[in-house]
Amino acid sequence: MEEIILNRSTPLKEAQKRARAVFADKDGWELPQSFGNTLKEYRAIREEVALADRSSYGRLRISGNDALDLLNRLSSNKVIDMPNGEGASTVLTTNKGRIIDLLLVINMGEDLLVITSPQTPAKVIEWLDLYTFTEDITVEDVTEETALISLIGPKADKILATAAAKTLPLYGVTEVTIGGMQLPVIRTDVFGIASYDVLTTASQSEKVWDTLVQAGAIAVGEEALETVRIEQGVPRYGREMGEEFNPLEAGLNSSISYVKGCYIGQEVVLRLKTYNKVQKHLVAIGFEEDSPSITTHMEIEGKNAGVLTSVIDSPLLGHSLALGYLRASYAEVGREVNVRIGDRLIKGRVLELPVNKP
Repeated sequence: MEEIILNRSTPLKEAQKRARAVFADKDGWELPQSFGNTLKEYRAIREEVALADRSSYGRLRISGNDALDLLNRLSSNKVIDMPNGEGASTVLTTNKGRIIDLLLVINMGEDLLVITSPQTPAKVIEWLDLYTFTEDITVEDVTEETALISLIGPKADKILATAAAKTLPLYGVTEVTIGGMQLPVIRTDVFGIASYDVLTTASQSEKVWDTLVQAGAIAVGEEALETVRIEQGVPRYGREMGEEFNPLEAGLNSSISYVKGCYIGQEVVLRLKTYNKVQKHLVAIGFEEDSPSITTHMEIEGKNAGVLTSVIDSPLLGHSLALGYLRASYAEVGREVNVRIGDRLIKGRVLELPVNKP
């Protein structure tokens, strides 16, 4: 008999239902798509302070004397000497240099917090286990027992109301009092916009959420978050990230160290960079005439030039915007591309990332 896999819910679902959230399935989770006004939510992210439930992202607690050493040997960035209270983004790659996942590794002091994509915590654990032999390391999936709540926007630090949060460096950790509770807060700058991730237990999460709403944060759903993600050109697992792509194609250069020691897949990634052999690049394409579908192929001079991976109607541009992978020889700002819809070709143009107002 075929196993029926039900979508998971975050511990904030009841609080979100009370706020009249509209839910839908995404990445195996039932998540709020909007709270009734997607444009208002979008503007909160861009101009004010938004409150987002990111509890669908995997959270691993990794401990042991060899934890940082193993992650350093398996992923693209240097994490071996990471001090307590600091973090880094790093890419876990296959021996062919393909993306297993983009990880956020935070040194919490007694252990490491590793944040994965929503679909990948089990895959990441399996990969770490494959390369664990005599190392002193323990990996625990704490996704179900915790919640991850994000404050996003230019005024996010004002909600936290502490000097420590205002001066916190990227991926730095501090503690903030929310609803009478001392909680760790991580500066993550999701989508390249000022943001802070609050880590809490599942049982405390509703109180934290309600406290932040009362402080002025505007609850936002996946529709507004996805719109900003695409405008900012941030790859998402299952769309622009996965084993079909390497980190250079996906534009994950800031998560790669070229001076650290070896890691799985390093030889391939280094060769691609050294000899300029990257075959395609993640780009933004603006469409003023019509809205194409994802997985639609792009054409230049009648030749297949790439594929679209994500499409939205952009409030910033006032028309459709897509992310996609375009052949390296064509991946230049201003390049015109065509997308076929039935018998019609609609014109698009490569835009600079992140996308700005015209």
